[in-house]
Amino acid sequence: MPEIAVPKLNTNDDSYMLLAWLAPDGEAVPAGAPVAEVETSKAVEELTAATGGVLRHRAATGAEIAPGQVIAVLDDPTAAGAAPVPSSAGDDGPTITAPARARMAELGVSAEQVAALGRPIVRRADIDALAEAPPPVATGSATGSATGSLSRNQRAVARTVARSHATVPAAYTAMTIDVGAALERMPRLTRAVRRPVGLAELFVAAIGAAHAEHPMCFARLDDDGHTLHPAFAAHVGVTVDLGEGLYVPVVRDAGTATVAEIARALARFRVTAAGGAFRPSELDGATITLTLHQDADVSLAIPIVYPGQTCAVAVTAPRPELHLGDDGRPAARTVSQVGLAYDHRVVNGREAARFLAALARTLQEEPR
Repeated sequence: MPEIAVPKLNTNDDSYMLLAWLAPDGEAVPAGAPVAEVETSKAVEELTAATGGVLRHRAATGAEIAPGQVIAVLDDPTAAGAAPVPSSAGDDGPTITAPARARMAELGVSAEQVAALGRPIVRRADIDALAEAPPPVATGSATGSATGSLSRNQRAVARTVARSHATVPAAYTAMTIDVGAALERMPRLTRAVRRPVGLAELFVAAIGAAHAEHPMCFARLDDDGHTLHPAFAAHVGVTVDLGEGLYVPVVRDAGTATVAEIARALARFRVTAAGGAFRPSELDGATITLTLHQDADVSLAIPIVYPGQTCAVAVTAPRPELHLGDDGRPAARTVSQVGLAYDHRVVNGREAARFLAALARTLQEEPR
């Protein structure tokens, strides 16, 4: 009897949450149909049926599930009591999951619009993209107050934040870094690589360059609190928040990548984030995280250290500053506050300051 088991969705989690069943128990589903939503610390993933059959649930919604665990089986589709595959577009139309049909009703999406997608299986995410509207989160109560719920992405963020604060004894060190030289070369680099090159791209490159000299900032500490695993490459997770949810896609091998390669990767991530269609492989495997804050009024930002990592870098928006030059006279420069949140079991304050100083030096240099 075919089984539906939970795959290993990322390296940081040992368990996930069964968020929702997309097909009810006892319903006949075709091969490739999405049957369940599983929430990890980074994203919500859909599990699909490898073959057609009658779905039999083996786990309850809200249950904690482990990689490899069987959460459903697929009976012979001719079994007694099997229900037909649901569809609201006719026998020749697409298969529309129950959550997608409910979303159609909420947003007023017609069956004709769904059929025009040309997809054999339509999911809730397809309806959201078609309607180009965020899901409603607030409703009025009898007392006139509003209630709501966190989005799926924010629920995943909340779980990660809670786990981080519960398991990582983090410290924080910040440094004022002159970014004037980096800002001056960004327009030229943008023209040269034909992709936007900003502080995000240059800080990813600088973090990657620091890996060889500061390997502990990229290491992973086991849950036993003393077994340390070095990282053999700088895989930099970069936070992307376009207002519809927080994603942390990963720039691979940032220590050897050129600024053009980094710019192409980040440009692709921004486009993908707008549609919320990241693959698990794009979100997994970071050995350090970079967060950038664009609001000019933000003077300090303390990122969380993701479980399974040791450090996270935060960069505020550039701002002008007066300082004393080498000749003792007032001079103007453009600076950002750059902070390092770090697992104090692995990294101490001196090493954190040296890491930030390495970023400052690299930003003064011409990138590869």
